[in-house]
Amino acid sequence: MSIQNKVALVTGAASGIGRAAAFLLAREGADVLIADSDAAGAQNVCDAIVAQGGRAGWAVCDLGEADQIRSLVGRALAQYERIDVLVHAAGICRAAPLLDLSDEQWRETLRINLDGTFFLTRDVGRAMAARGSGTMILLTSDRGVYGSIDYAHYAASKGGMIALTRSLALALGKHGVTVNGLNPGMTDTPLARGANPLSWDAKVAADVLGKASLPEEIAQTILFLAGTGGAYTTGQILGTRIRHGQ
Repeated sequence: MSIQNKVALVTGAASGIGRAAAFLLAREGADVLIADSDAAGAQNVCDAIVAQGGRAGWAVCDLGEADQIRSLVGRALAQYERIDVLVHAAGICRAAPLLDLSDEQWRETLRINLDGTFFLTRDVGRAMAARGSGTMILLTSDRGVYGSIDYAHYAASKGGMIALTRSLALALGKHGVTVNGLNPGMTDTPLARGANPLSWDAKVAADVLGKASLPEEIAQTILFLAGTGGAYTTGQILGTRIRHGQ
């Protein structure tokens, strides 16, 4: 599963799954560019990786802004000359009952989670296609499969990401690029806990495994997809768990 000397761009890398993936990829020998809207968090992760002997850089990027995405990809290509691996873990998730959703809540969630994903994967995809190789791993969600009452906007954005993942796989396969989605399920991250502050324990208990995964465990699947082990896997959505009552 070697990723030695590969260049990995990781979004949402200041915390949670993105952070865990950045550390693991760096430990396995990749050059990692950490991107996040949280400048201090991104720099802290970068500094920690370098202190451990890894190779990393960091950049600030608001994924709701196409110009910032374009600048991020341009910087990665200028600094490293290529992007071998894209791990897209950035996104927002805020609860709101479907019938109470405001126009702005809907638009903001789709702008960051779906529009931003399209702009990012399109621009990275162009670079990977031109080079004839690459892999993309997009963090999707079970809610994009099953839907949600209190997270309909989030579910819609992640459902769109799942369809986009498969479309990208179809379009980029002939260029030697693999694209897969990963539904992490209940994972103990600041985003997940923030989205379920009152019901976290109940939701974890209801999980078919009876526990939440750790970001470091999800990062192992990302490593598999990024390395030679996942070289012939594309267009797949990994991690969707069976639910009680199905």
